[in-house]
Amino acid sequence: MKITNTFTVTGTSPGSASTAVGPQLGGLGKYDSLLITASLLGATAGVLDVYIQRKITTNVWADWAHFTQLTAGSTAKYYSLYATDTASPAAPVAIGVGTDAAPGVLLAAGSFVGGMPGSDIRLVFVAGASTSLGAAQTIYVTAFSRTA
Repeated sequence: MKITNTFTVTGTSPGSASTAVGPQLGGLGKYDSLLITASLLGATAGVLDVYIQRKITTNVWADWAHFTQLTAGSTAKYYSLYATDTASPAAPVAIGVGTDAAPGVLLAAGSFVGGMPGSDIRLVFVAGASTSLGAAQTIYVTAFSRTA
């Protein structure tokens, strides 16, 4: 039997130029694959970067995905990525590593590390210069398991 669950992660990006840790989602370690669909909206007056980081261990987070940078005031953009435990490893890429409080993002825009993230993921928002109002961001995570 295949277990399928869909989770929704929502958060608002910062209302000024800054880097902010967003909401987190746990309990993904029991799944074999994830389909992530992101509905992202540009902030007012500044560019916006949205990352997904994965938790490596206590107080250590690493970049896992970095969506394409959103221009100031852009309308909703939709992105999709698929992660599986059977995927071949990608070529090494430079990533950011941070803590619970300081995300340390570095992964290039429009990049995905691949593989499964482990149990916990979180969103990280980087609002650019001149940002004056954040925007609502929504990530849907559909999780699949080959076994019951």
